[in-house]
Amino acid sequence: MIQPDEKSELLRERERSLSALSPVLVEYGEALGVPVRVEVSRRRVVRPRGRRGWHLHPFALPGRPGWLGLGPEVRPTTFAAVCGYPLLPARRAGWTIAGRHAWGRPLQDTEGQTIGLLLGTDVYLLFDLLGQEPTIARLVCRAVLDLSLEAGYSLLLLLTGLGPATLDARLRRLRQATEVEGLGASALWRVGRAEQRESSGTEAEALEGELRELEVNLQSSGRQMRDLERRLGASHRRLTALRQAQANTEALARDFDRITSLPGVVDVEVREEVLRVFTEPIVIEYGFRHYRLGRFRLDLHFDGRIFLRNLTGRYETYDHPHVDNGRPCLGNIQEWTQRLLTQREFAAATEILLQYLRVVNPADWRKAVTFWTEVSP
Repeated sequence: MIQPDEKSELLRERERSLSALSPVLVEYGEALGVPVRVEVSRRRVVRPRGRRGWHLHPFALPGRPGWLGLGPEVRPTTFAAVCGYPLLPARRAGWTIAGRHAWGRPLQDTEGQTIGLLLGTDVYLLFDLLGQEPTIARLVCRAVLDLSLEAGYSLLLLLTGLGPATLDARLRRLRQATEVEGLGASALWRVGRAEQRESSGTEAEALEGELRELEVNLQSSGRQMRDLERRLGASHRRLTALRQAQANTEALARDFDRITSLPGVVDVEVREEVLRVFTEPIVIEYGFRHYRLGRFRLDLHFDGRIFLRNLTGRYETYDHPHVDNGRPCLGNIQEWTQRLLTQREFAAATEILLQYLRVVNPADWRKAVTFWTEVSP
């Protein structure tokens, strides 16, 4: 039986964890445009919510009270860590489900552990999320949300009403934020680090063990320091790259709808470090005549490089009277356009380049526009 003092401490732990999770839930909810909640229940078997939103059920199984005997076999287990983060020794209890997972789609972490079940928009966690230290609870919550959103992608498209490209960009931004936060957390929280030795036995035994540990550490201290310096440098570089990628993703998410609504744009896609904009057929008016050049793909690289490729009407090596092999002669707008790209003003840069494709200047063209097909106005 739980004593009153123990019960109060459990409630305080739960409240601390819920407070730590609240900003995470708000962040994910704003990114997806639907509520993201942690559903706290006194029971271990909880009905699926089935409402608009994404619901986390800590240490719970789906169903109605009394269902346990009707579903797969549930066995107690322990989780030393979840998604690479160590759980408190006193809060490692969990469940494992044998046989077919009739209760939902299994969610597995990087160690191959089934740490949850996805049933529609309900995520049932097979471990005690709310019993963890707040920072660990926050990191584990982010990791589990990322896993469940990826697993429920097709349903998420219907739930949010977002297009695939927009949803992909927002999920990518959330995953990158998770990785950034994980890198910024103390290395002591990561699995693979030696766990803190629990004090036991006499003081003399503890000191002997500590001395043995110090001797081993001293023998390998030089190698460890070099290894730590290398890993620290790599982590700093990775963190910088992730923050830069996150800034790119945020800018793309902000400008995506604006770009797709620009006249002449038929599709937009994002590849690694490049934004691709697909156009309708470009028609140029010159000397009271009209010439159809073809459909273009604008490759706007995040480092400022620009390539304009004619997909349907290239003439020899020329994509456009001012573009040879995808390389445009932008003249006095080149520096301006590249600055817009490096400042993550993707929509403004796209608008300028679309206007550039629709006009010609015979004074400096590389190939006369008259080589392309003349069409009726």
